[in-house]
Amino acid sequence: MNSYVSIDLLKSSSVLNVSGSGDDTRLRLLAESQSRVIDRLCNRHFYALSATRTFDGSGADTLLMPDLVSITTLKTDDDINRTFEATWATTDYLLRPNNADPTTRENSNSRPYTEILIDSNGTKSYFTQGAQTVQVAGVWGFWQHTFTATETADAISSTTATTFSVSSRTDVEVGHTILIDSEQLYVQSYSGNTLTVVRGANGTTAATHSGGAAISVYEYPDPVREAVIIQAARMWKRRDSSFANAVGLEGGLMEIFRGIDQDVKQAVRPYRKIAMGVI
Repeated sequence: MNSYVSIDLLKSSSVLNVSGSGDDTRLRLLAESQSRVIDRLCNRHFYALSATRTFDGSGADTLLMPDLVSITTLKTDDDINRTFEATWATTDYLLRPNNADPTTRENSNSRPYTEILIDSNGTKSYFTQGAQTVQVAGVWGFWQHTFTATETADAISSTTATTFSVSSRTDVEVGHTILIDSEQLYVQSYSGNTLTVVRGANGTTAATHSGGAAISVYEYPDPVREAVIIQAARMWKRRDSSFANAVGLEGGLMEIFRGIDQDVKQAVRPYRKIAMGVI
């Protein structure tokens, strides 16, 4: 569950100019669905997903990866018995491309890692050949960029609580994915300074948090955000025609363009990649 734009932005005068909160749930669902449309169009996702994945080893010194931000652990099944008994040290491998730096927005080269290369100075020489012989736990996605919100979180004493308060709701909006300590939370709504959230979002683990904990808000590439805005706005406006293929005008019928907007395709073109297994 994730959106690349906030519902507050979609409702603003510069986009849909929607007032009140009566349509918030539908707008949130629309933003989420169109974010997934962009993911499928690009054959990758732009949110940060914590997950453990397995790969087939080739017996070579390199291993291609889906978009990867960072590795927590890398293990191999060296005797091919479906048990990953060999845990690699960080000195055993390198991430490529060089200088990708997917956690620093200010770096113009910021992009994901897509390959693991064995470090010749380490203790390993190849990835064990066979089906599902390599296990990688880490953060997956195009990048992991956040900004620190001005507000802080009140204490969250339960791992199941879906509401909590913040010091002053300034930067956090509906549709934002936020990070408190190591837990991602997805903001579904708010009332005053109280947020309603999905706990343990994107593969993270729900945890308790001390009062005054810092809140980080996830950011996504600007062209991706604009693409979602365009697609969501088009879908929202189409409801005025009952989603008909054409609308009647004084001079006749006007056909409504369907499918992915051409400006959207152009905006995300640099982010599209050839599909390779999971994204």
